[in-house]
Amino acid sequence: MEHFLRGIPNPHMAKAKAITGELSQIKILILGNSHAANGIDPKYLSKKAYNLAQGAQTLDIDYSLLNKYKDDLSALEYVIVPISYHSLWFKLSELKYYRWMAKYNNIYFDIDIEHNPLKKFLLFDNVIKVKLKNLKQYYWENDLLLPDFKEGFFSAPPATDISALSESGESKAKDFSVNDLDALYSENLKHLKGIIDIANDKGAKVLFITIPCYPTYIDNLKKQQLSLMHQTMDNLENGKDVFYLDLLEDGRKLSLQDFANGDHLSHIGAEKFTMKLDSIIKDIENQSIATQQAIEN
Repeated sequence: MEHFLRGIPNPHMAKAKAITGELSQIKILILGNSHAANGIDPKYLSKKAYNLAQGAQTLDIDYSLLNKYKDDLSALEYVIVPISYHSLWFKLSELKYYRWMAKYNNIYFDIDIEHNPLKKFLLFDNVIKVKLKNLKQYYWENDLLLPDFKEGFFSAPPATDISALSESGESKAKDFSVNDLDALYSENLKHLKGIIDIANDKGAKVLFITIPCYPTYIDNLKKQQLSLMHQTMDNLENGKDVFYLDLLEDGRKLSLQDFANGDHLSHIGAEKFTMKLDSIIKDIENQSIATQQAIEN
């Protein structure tokens, strides 16, 4: 059963296979959670990019993936890491409803996230009855097929119900709010610094970015948690090879069709956002060129 379960396609399998043959060409590596997976479309970036973001992917996994591939990323110029409202306080292996996905990183990317050999079996995701149903759906009914990923990007359809969109934004903001601002904070800050260190060794820049969300999401965020997120990222930014861009409030300027739900962009919103991101990267490059010329003169 384990053998056949591993034959059923999933996003982790697809991205692990696809990125292998492209590592030496990638100039922009996009890490992060579903905000980036749905929000940054590599085809609108001027440089060769790959979106390695996944749903519920946390900073420990971002760091581990970059560390795994660092030697093969010979053309790397930028590492993009989305910093969401919850990023500094979440860890996939400790999330009640999503921690089952942590093993997908163990299996398909061969990074040991949970340090538990039993976490390398898909069979233990759920009860046997559910696994048998999955096998039937894929092997006999030709179901459970993946959408077509383009450079790792997952295209999300636009929302159509403004009421549901509003409710989704409010609900997600509450789900991502934490009571203990010390829990996992130091650990996640260590991962951010680790990402910066690897990028520095590669001669690459790090671009931390907060992606736009729907207004009802923004309006229901806890000020103290949001403030600590901003303070942390401002302290890491140096304006030279580490940058932080908070574009969360840009969500107020977007329309209904630009969102898939309260905290994710649709493919329409992703196009707009990625084009803006591309302009920002070009500005950073122009600034770097100007600085270098001033030094030489």
